[in-house]
Amino acid sequence: MYGFATVLLFGLAVSAVVGLIRQFGETSRGLRMFLDLSIGVGLAWALDYSVFAAWGITFRSSWMGPAATGVVVGGLATLWHDVTGFVTAYARRSYDEATEIESRLPRRVA
Repeated sequence: MYGFATVLLFGLAVSAVVGLIRQFGETSRGLRMFLDLSIGVGLAWALDYSVFAAWGITFRSSWMGPAATGVVVGGLATLWHDVTGFVTAYARRSYDEATEIESRLPRRVA
């Protein structure tokens, strides 16, 4: 159970890092997914973390565990992007942002 929570939070961290990278310029969905997967694999590889070893699953070679974990982390990061986008869109729809923005502007008197 702790292994799943660790991978889930690693996915959230990768999603946040990719979100910060996307602030520097406009990126396509394909590039965002590539960044998710590459940073996820890089993170798991750098930490030498294999969630499959925590679950008692062995691979033929030792490098396959962190690589597969990185792919899972990258996939979860892509899922986190979609989930946070859905929540943000729902919040914007339910709370009228146009009214809030107009209320902050100074009123002009004719």
